[in-house]
Parts: sequence; C-alpha cells; structure tokens
Amino acid sequence: MRPLSDQCKEHLENALAEENPSEKDFYIRQVLQMCISDHHPEEYGQQ
Repeated sequence: MRPLSDQCKEHLENALAEENPSEKDFYIRQVLQMCISDHHPEEYGQQ
C-alpha cells in the first residue's frame, strides 16, 4: 500500500476536526476518491 499524499492527510485531519456529520462525510469521500484515482489511474485518464 502506498502512503497517503499530503492532500489526503489534510482531508482526513479536516474530517477529524469537523463536528458536522455531513462535512465529515465530505472529507472522507474526497480521500476515498483520491485514493481510488491514485491506485487505478487508467480508469481516470491519468496514465
């Protein structure tokens, strides 16, 4: 497994700091999307 990028870490830290559940979800979804695109670049046009 690759280490998380600084941007992913920042989003996770924001999720931990956020009290609003929908905002927490937003940050976590952002990280998941970034991780998926990092691990499967061919599906996202990042070859």
